[in-house]
Amino acid sequence: MTKNYKKFFFAFRSLNNKNFRHLWFGQVLSAFGMHSDMIARAWLVWTITGSSTAIGSVLLVRAFPMLFLGIVGGVAADRFNKKRLLLFIQSWSAFMHLIMFLILFYGDIQMWQIYLISFGLGTSMAMNQPTRTSIIPYLVDSKNLANALSLNSIAINGTRFIGPALISILIYSVDIWAAYLCAFVSYFFVIIFTTKIKLSSSSVIKQKSNPLRQLLEGFIYIKDNRVVLAVVFLGLAPLSIGFAHQTLLPQLVDQKFGEGVRFLGLIQSTGAIGGLLGGFYIATRNRLNNKGRLMLIVTVSYAASLFGFGISSLEWALFILIIIIGSSQTIFRSSNSLTIIELSPEKLRGRVLSITLLDNALSPVFGLLVGVIADNWGVNVGYYMLSLGCFVIILIVLLIYPRIKNIS
Repeated sequence: MTKNYKKFFFAFRSLNNKNFRHLWFGQVLSAFGMHSDMIARAWLVWTITGSSTAIGSVLLVRAFPMLFLGIVGGVAADRFNKKRLLLFIQSWSAFMHLIMFLILFYGDIQMWQIYLISFGLGTSMAMNQPTRTSIIPYLVDSKNLANALSLNSIAINGTRFIGPALISILIYSVDIWAAYLCAFVSYFFVIIFTTKIKLSSSSVIKQKSNPLRQLLEGFIYIKDNRVVLAVVFLGLAPLSIGFAHQTLLPQLVDQKFGEGVRFLGLIQSTGAIGGLLGGFYIATRNRLNNKGRLMLIVTVSYAASLFGFGISSLEWALFILIIIIGSSQTIFRSSNSLTIIELSPEKLRGRVLSITLLDNALSPVFGLLVGVIADNWGVNVGYYMLSLGCFVIILIVLLIYPRIKNIS
């Protein structure tokens, strides 16, 4: 028993660092705000339109800034004061959620307003993660870097476990506007925690070169480094194609199983249990070995689980599959980020990380495509296509760079 307690507390060792602790609590609260928006927006669009295509189109609009501003955010993270940049991003997110709350509370919302605010939130999301992730190496030492990254995943999945269930109950009991009020309040406290972070001046790498040249340097580095290129490309499977299954969940819940928003929230929260398990798996290790093989295994698990969603007609089976998906995604994301941070030069870290986030930005593109498929041929076919897409990516990576499984 004592050994288990020690192992549990060992998993949180990076929180002994006061500055990382402030960043982490900010991550917890911003993740809660993000999940509040995610479930409220999906259900809002579904109730207005009854269309998975519409949900996918809103996600696409939200992701559009990530295709462009995400890379700019990486340049900014390498070039400017990371703390000030993060505060600006968080303030913008709080403002967007406040506007959404006011529209829903005082009047009937229109689809064009959802599109507009989704675009606004996409601009902050595009710059948030490369900035936040690039700060971590300046707050913890290299031996605790894997632990700190896994705690980031635990923060996201912990709120994903609690958040959707609470928000779905809140929507059911009050209204959708309550979800956005909660999101605004959470971002208000995120800003407070961020102001408490003390970041050394060495975190700003003074660079005199042209910003456009700096932008291209990140792409050139990935192009010339086949290991990083393979890792980034493999991320298309779980982070782009696979994650697009979120678009199909409202249709799956409503049409296939005849359930409502509370069941949707329960599925999302159960997926977070898997995410937490994956996060603890990474966090309790002194060193993460065989990262390449691990990324391949969890990607195959993810793809197989998506296929299971399509063939399953049993509600209880969904909960097992979503746990596998959640754990696979967390393990992959932590392994992926750690590999890239270890391989990338310090001066390029923000830009390379921002390019990897294009995987996330492409997810809504696949979400829109699979939404059209689901609306025309059924939600099961949508899941089959996502599973197939993941397996195709795995096969391509193994064909063009078979040594990926040897990454340690």
